[in-house]
Amino acid sequence: MSLLALVPLMLHSLGAPLGEPVADDFDHLHYVLFTRHPTWFDGGGSLSFWRPLAYQGYFGLLSNAILASRLTVVVLHVALLAAMVFLLYRTARRFLPGPWAASVATFPVLIESTRALIAVPIHFVDLGLLVFSALALHEAASSRMVNALLALLAALLCKESAVATALLLPWMPPRPRRGAASRRLWIAATAATTSVWGLTYLAVRGRHGLMLPRGLETGLGHMGADWVERSWWALAGSLRAMFSLPSAGSRWEPLVAVAVLLMLAVAAVRFQRAPAARARFAGVAPVVAAGLLWSAAATAPLVAVYPIWSPQRVAFGSIGVGAALTATLGSAHPALLASLVALRLALFSVSPGPPNRVTMLPPKTAAFVDFEKLVRLQRFMAETRALLTSRHPSLPHGARVGLLHPPIMSTYAFGGDKALQVWYRDTTLRWLRYDDFRPHPEWPLAAIVEFQQNGDPQVLLVNPESMRHYLLAGRLVMQEAWQQAFDELSLADSMQAERGTRAYLGRIAGRRAFCWLGLRRADEGEREAQRALALWPDCSDARYTLASVMAFTHRRPQANAQLDTLLKLYPNDRSARALRESLRVWAPS
Repeated sequence: MSLLALVPLMLHSLGAPLGEPVADDFDHLHYVLFTRHPTWFDGGGSLSFWRPLAYQGYFGLLSNAILASRLTVVVLHVALLAAMVFLLYRTARRFLPGPWAASVATFPVLIESTRALIAVPIHFVDLGLLVFSALALHEAASSRMVNALLALLAALLCKESAVATALLLPWMPPRPRRGAASRRLWIAATAATTSVWGLTYLAVRGRHGLMLPRGLETGLGHMGADWVERSWWALAGSLRAMFSLPSAGSRWEPLVAVAVLLMLAVAAVRFQRAPAARARFAGVAPVVAAGLLWSAAATAPLVAVYPIWSPQRVAFGSIGVGAALTATLGSAHPALLASLVALRLALFSVSPGPPNRVTMLPPKTAAFVDFEKLVRLQRFMAETRALLTSRHPSLPHGARVGLLHPPIMSTYAFGGDKALQVWYRDTTLRWLRYDDFRPHPEWPLAAIVEFQQNGDPQVLLVNPESMRHYLLAGRLVMQEAWQQAFDELSLADSMQAERGTRAYLGRIAGRRAFCWLGLRRADEGEREAQRALALWPDCSDARYTLASVMAFTHRRPQANAQLDTLLKLYPNDRSARALRESLRVWAPS
């Protein structure tokens, strides 16, 4: 029955392009596909961590399947979650009644951010940690030392947080056969296994210069937060995530806090007044203590990554909190445990679903990446990959592909050039942003991908030859060769056969409007600028043209409004700033 907890997790993920590789996935896919002499003793594509089972092992075994079918990742990751639930239930059942064990086993599943674990390949890091840790505890509880140590080693080779598993492992065998001597043997064997892993980790880290990402390792002292503040950040973020609350807080947070505190208060009253409840709690007190120790050890590493919050990391630590809360509330009264499960189910159900479209701006959450942000990136990547590979099944060696108007804070999902190189199995391919190829109309582009927030589809292709004429027109505008620029823009418009590219066509229209202005035909310029903005409201040439025409025709308030919008979109537009200053001096009011 515990496995039924996977049903709401899957239902609440429907509609997302689960399994689509993004960002760090391409570091490891690229390593596996193109490294001439791969080894288990380097970062496996990572510049930060040595996690060979999760990086070299997982991606080495499944790279082709990951790229051939997204379903591979989803099915495998759901199966791994199911295995974790099964193992946790079996282990908890040795110490707790059946319903309580089910609550413990499903605690890390009924968390909104756990959906991220089935979404992308890279999260095998966390899934491997969860599954192998659950297996280690299961085998230790069955007094199978060799199996437990092998599972612990596998968990450590997936993620460093498995040190929390090592702390708990020696205490899992319920009745050591040789008393204290047997317990000491478990402690020594676990310590030896963890030490060998740790020393190897440090050696690999030193040899390859592995460092925490984004300068965290050298910059923690300059973050403006002491260890107390960082610890509170990690604890508060973890507790919120365990109850499917956003890390930035929400209107539900005070009510949830009151509800949980009320449950604990009622439990305290029950323990005071009911001897049977006290007896039950005494019997499971070691489970409560072990759970709290587990969560503390699992949460501690999060302090080191302040202030970069990723809520899916909380699933591992939530096992301990789940065990402690379950044992405490279940001991007091079954209704309290049922209330906890109902509260978490309700919060899970009202958490945001996967976004249906790609937005220009990322969702406003306090997390660096969460399920919403992850799905936004996956959707953009999936549409880009499908369109590009369908229209261009192969690309010439050394080809450049343009990227126009990508969503803000999305291009890191391409892993630099790695996504393009992995898709086409060619390390000579390059992405170029608009600012890269704008000064070089002579550069041949194999394709140009354009994103538009309000389009359907949202990803389209721009004709590279059309773009070349558009860029040539830009040069001619700088030379004030208005008619020649106008002619180049006419060619650019005629060569763009795919008319759904509204943002690009808006660019062309906006520059044509500016040319009309240069040719002293203000009426035509204003009409063309209005047409450009109807196609693409962010067109800077169109707004500048409108502001200029309105200033010339005694409409200063309207001109200033256009400049306000333009400078809000492009704060560093020097022409717009110069025109605003000019209006203050000479434009009639």
